[in-house]
Order: sequence, then C-alpha cells, then structure tokens
Amino acid sequence: MLLAVILMMVVVLAVPAFLVLTLRRWGRGEEQVEERLRSPQTHKVSYLVPEGEDPAVLRGALARAGFVTAMDTSGDERLFVECEETDRHRVREVIEEVERGSSSTAARVLFEDERAQR
Repeated sequence: MLLAVILMMVVVLAVPAFLVLTLRRWGRGEEQVEERLRSPQTHKVSYLVPEGEDPAVLRGALARAGFVTAMDTSGDERLFVECEETDRHRVREVIEEVERGSSSTAARVLFEDERAQR
C-alpha cells in the first residue's frame, strides 16, 4: 500500500514538472530562432502574409520544404524565412503552391524587399 502511495506521489509531482520543463525548453528554442531571424546578419526573406491567409499553413509548408521560419506580429503579419539568396525562388514556389490551394488570388508572391523596389 505504501509503495502505491509513493508511486502515485511521484507520478503526480514528476509528470507535471517534466511537462513544464519540456515546454519551457521548447519555448526558449522558439525565442532563439526568432532572435536569429530578426538579426540583420541572417540571410532571409520577409513575406507580408495577406489578410485572411493562415500563416501557420505557410510555416508548415515551408518547414516541410526544409526552411526555418518565424512570425513578426509587431504590425502586419510578417513571415521571416531563413534562406540563402539562391533559395529565394524555392521559397516563392512553396508559398505560391499554398496560396493556389486557398481562396486567395494566386498572384505572384513578392517579398518585402521586392515590393520596395516597385
């Protein structure tokens, strides 16, 4: 009986503590990725997510394609995608594939630096 009580106490205390520590570590990892992608030294593109578009869908598709992303919600929803200059076309293709499947118009994807040149 005593062993059962001790086991129950361990489960009641250890499992929540493990979950809290795991979630905390995951959150810190996300913060580090966001900091790196906000850095001017990081090669990236910035994509302004159209209103009504779900950025989580874009992030999932880009992650499956091997790209690291972070959201900037300090104003408009802006998606940072870490990539070399040579990979811009692949990032554009992935985003266009997602947008073709949604209700939004399938216009050519422009990154923020390209919009500024227009």
